[in-house]
Amino acid sequence: MLFYLDYNATRDTVVRPVILSADGMLPGIPESGVLYLQQGKQNLLRFDVPGGQFLIMGDPVFRASENLMAAVVPEPGNIRLDVLFREIKGHYYWFYLGPKQCRFGSSFGAVFPVYYHSAGDRMVAGSSSFALAEKIGADVQDKRNLLERLLFNYPFFNSTWWADIKLLDTHRYLSTDGQRWVVDGAFEVSDYFGTPENTSRDGLHELAELFQAETRLFFPDSPFGISLTGGFDGRTLVAAARKEHRDFFTYSFGRPDSTDVTLPASQAASLKVPYFPILLDEQYIGQHSYDSAQAFMRLTDYNGNFGRPHYHYAAEQLSAKTGHILTGTFGSELFRALHIPGVMMSECLIRIFASQDNSWKDFLIQASEGWDKDFFRAESEELIADIERYVEKMNGWEANHKFYHFVFNEIFRKYFGPELVMQSHYLNNRTPYLNLHFFGQLNRTIWSGVHSRIFEKAKSKRMKGQMFYATFIKQSEPTLYKMNTNKGYSPADVIEPGRLPLLLLKVLAHKYILNKEIDDNSVSTFFERFQRQLMVQPESGNPQFFQNTLKKYANGSPHEQSLEKQVKFYSIASGWKAAESLLHIKDHH
Repeated sequence: MLFYLDYNATRDTVVRPVILSADGMLPGIPESGVLYLQQGKQNLLRFDVPGGQFLIMGDPVFRASENLMAAVVPEPGNIRLDVLFREIKGHYYWFYLGPKQCRFGSSFGAVFPVYYHSAGDRMVAGSSSFALAEKIGADVQDKRNLLERLLFNYPFFNSTWWADIKLLDTHRYLSTDGQRWVVDGAFEVSDYFGTPENTSRDGLHELAELFQAETRLFFPDSPFGISLTGGFDGRTLVAAARKEHRDFFTYSFGRPDSTDVTLPASQAASLKVPYFPILLDEQYIGQHSYDSAQAFMRLTDYNGNFGRPHYHYAAEQLSAKTGHILTGTFGSELFRALHIPGVMMSECLIRIFASQDNSWKDFLIQASEGWDKDFFRAESEELIADIERYVEKMNGWEANHKFYHFVFNEIFRKYFGPELVMQSHYLNNRTPYLNLHFFGQLNRTIWSGVHSRIFEKAKSKRMKGQMFYATFIKQSEPTLYKMNTNKGYSPADVIEPGRLPLLLLKVLAHKYILNKEIDDNSVSTFFERFQRQLMVQPESGNPQFFQNTLKKYANGSPHEQSLEKQVKFYSIASGWKAAESLLHIKDHH
């Protein structure tokens, strides 16, 4: 799926959509005023609305209604984002096209990115930053973007690999009325944080009924797959599909001895549900992992990382069986208090939102100097000043609300987004948990992670989110209700008071006896085997910075050689090198 638009607000009058074939490519010199669309594995829908037409490209999920689009666009040029996000779920791009009017953006959560370059009256925008860089002749790489990736694992703000290409803000859209281009839209996810009015367990039953009704929309008419791992998110979707008597199969990936494979296999058999294992075995490592790693990076504009080649391999395998999968992506983040530093949340990010004073500034400065004191001196000062302004806008908010504002606006699309963008080249991943209606209702209860203490450490308090899963599964699929997760306990253990001693015993047994550290997704094995091939040395910017750091990771201490750090740096270096290869390509506009 791809879109591209080069539009001069004062010269072009009407945007003309042009549909590219599945194997078609953008013209060498795209025509001004033409919206190029390539739907790929997704849908392209057109609606007549006041003042023009409304296009949706992607995998929208909605209830058909005569009044739907009238509510989304009640009058020419007026886009009701709150209605659009609530009523049209799923992942997609949208476009409003009218005489001298053009507006476009992405769906709730902005999982599909919109990149743009603005120069006077001219706006060039599209779904691929690399396509834009090639067409506009990008000639300056963004050191600030590089620093943010090194500190946070992804950009904190809206920069890209190139200084003159930006990522559109979440829940905003690009807009012109024939004079100039602006970033427009006033939707704020924080307006849906709510207050925990409902504190009783009775509210869980109502919430479960709502989730069943909402998830029903996400089930395709044709056979589809559901990710069934050892956790709660996927088995909740399996329970929902079983209750609706849908035609689906389950799948998971992992090493043959991983509980993410062995547990779903045995439980799917007990449920008499088809199960498709995607084995990350020696054959996968030797024949597929390297190519999948490179493809994952290329198809995500190098916003992914080398730690997820198995996602690409799985998408290829699944696409031969179905055009749709349902996954529990975003589920755990809605219910639990995020707390563990890692790829999703770096220590630098946690310091910003957890610090009660300005100590996070010193931490960021030290972290920046740890990479290269002189190379990033100006960028680190600018970054700290921008973060200060960002946090100041939320002055007076609860600490966890500040953090969840960042989670929904940035982490969801920048950590999970690359995975879904890559998968969209092969199939559609429907994620029922990323649902504005359900999110708003959840936040009226105490079960929402939004209302947890920020970075809660106590497991007993973090497990409260599992109360919803357990309640839902009990109502929808009694067989699954008694089956253990790979945490060592079952949904029944979570919500039945009489089973509390058993739950505590199972948790302790899993933590101290049964929990084995294994390379579940064969990431360590892959990286150890192909580390040398993954090493790249970018030539521009500060080549000495990359060379010295690569040398440190190749020959440094065991602490410096941690897998997470190596994967992170090699991934960023690869992206910087790929972006460098497009520098100074001149277009003819």
